[in-house]
Amino acid sequence: MKTSRLTAAFVTAFLSGLASLTAFAAQPDPVFDAMRAELKRATTLTLNQLEKPYFVSYGIDEGRTFSATATNGGLISSSATNFRVPEVHIRVGDYKFDNTNYAGGGGGGGARYDLRNFPLENDPLVIRQYLWLATDSAYKSALQQIARKRSALRSVTINEQLADLAPAPKYTLIEDWKPLSFDNQAWNDRTRKISSIFNDFPTLRTSLVEYTAVDGLHRFVNSEGTEIRKGETMGSVQIRASAQAADGMIVRDWAIFYTNDASKMFPEADLAKAAREVGAQVTKIAAAPAGENYSGPILFEGEAGAQLMAEILGRNLHIARKPVTAPGAPSQAAATELEGRRGVRIMPESFDVTDDPTKNLFGKEEVDDEGVPDKTLKLVEKGVLKDFLRTREPVRGYAESNGHARLSGSQPAPTNLIVTARETSSLADIKKKMIDLCQQRGLPYAIIVRKMDFPSTAPLDEARKMLAGAGAGRSAVSQPLHIYRLYIDGHEEMIRGVRLRGLNARSLKDILVAGNDSVTFNYLENNAPFALLGLGSSSAAVSVVAPSLLIDDLELTKIDDELPKLPVAPSPLSAAK
Repeated sequence: MKTSRLTAAFVTAFLSGLASLTAFAAQPDPVFDAMRAELKRATTLTLNQLEKPYFVSYGIDEGRTFSATATNGGLISSSATNFRVPEVHIRVGDYKFDNTNYAGGGGGGGARYDLRNFPLENDPLVIRQYLWLATDSAYKSALQQIARKRSALRSVTINEQLADLAPAPKYTLIEDWKPLSFDNQAWNDRTRKISSIFNDFPTLRTSLVEYTAVDGLHRFVNSEGTEIRKGETMGSVQIRASAQAADGMIVRDWAIFYTNDASKMFPEADLAKAAREVGAQVTKIAAAPAGENYSGPILFEGEAGAQLMAEILGRNLHIARKPVTAPGAPSQAAATELEGRRGVRIMPESFDVTDDPTKNLFGKEEVDDEGVPDKTLKLVEKGVLKDFLRTREPVRGYAESNGHARLSGSQPAPTNLIVTARETSSLADIKKKMIDLCQQRGLPYAIIVRKMDFPSTAPLDEARKMLAGAGAGRSAVSQPLHIYRLYIDGHEEMIRGVRLRGLNARSLKDILVAGNDSVTFNYLENNAPFALLGLGSSSAAVSVVAPSLLIDDLELTKIDDELPKLPVAPSPLSAAK
């Protein structure tokens, strides 16, 4: 689903095997028929002897979203919403040069029609009327954009003129679809019940339980003959809480569950256990001492290792193409940290990294948003960067897609990112190594991070401070949530209030050892800083499988932000105890 694009795997309880293409195609679909009819007309458009479209695509995502949010046992929102979201793309010119990849301003151009929302009913005439007007507007806009782009290029010199679109073979995937029958009332009750668990933790400042289930159908057709119709379903439950330490610092924790089968969702016992763990952990963090500046080895243990790979590796495995801009205008694409490093060692030689969309994990996908089949990629081999996640937009050194356009604007994202190491150690041996390093360097302790705030539940103002604190030209990574000092005698102490400094994709070369464990971490990629929950115009399901990682010479800095004052009166929950 393009504007909510939650997952590309189609899993339903009633589908036990692959039916024939003939049986799938037999399902009546007036929306799909209307898309085909208008697509045929769109390829013949012309205006004042100007270029006709050489490429047209229509995408329509439809479905139903069920959601409920509760706090302290009380429901604060509940909804069941039907939606249909269209996406129309028109390209004029040809594959080598067209109206896209231009950021010169001047607005989108084209006719302005008051189209409002896409029709929810299956009236072919109403649907075609909408597509007709949307296509007309997109075509006129494309003509204006290609004229501006040509004008801009007359004033600049380009060393390498890349093509604007990589050709792709026709691809057909037509699946049957049956909407799920979902018991929203049962989940309203469950959300209330799980949220009431936080009443047992009276020192919490806020708490929230939110469930969402999306059951939908993705349709896509283009002028190259590609046709996609496949079901998409996803369920999630977010369990979040925050507290305030004695010095005023706000601390938080979360547990998030994802599934590709919204008909099943999650056992109540698992959610209740997670809520209690979050409540206890937030209480523990609030009581922990504030950390200090630190430089030395840091172990990203368990979940934190997979989160780290998601953030500093997965988000840098693509090349950012710089668009054509008007003369004097700044470039609007920042280079990713791994650009220009193909063939260079970026990790120790024992590491391999593969993106495998075929694995039956949360990120499983058969075809991307551009109608290109997803390919399994060997991204890192023996520590050397071998490839990038690519879309149909050619980039320096690559002319074709490998099926990873998964976000709005055909931005790339991983599917199932698998990180493996041939040389590993047990966590007990890694901790011994950390203590040895401390003794050699005269350090009183080393650091263990067991959970990062990725995707982040931070408020927007806190995220802005983190980005600003990184400094110009530096990347910021998400804040550690579960962080411990490992002392030379082997005991651990939880701390709070520190951020990582200078950690980026180049730090991967400093990995000292990988654990013999392996953790699968699921999340929704949305291209927002720290993958902030609720941001971004689209999202893609991603799984990252990785071991624990010990990295040398990393820095922590104490958070010196201005802290809010404590509430004047105690919480009503505290008074009720």
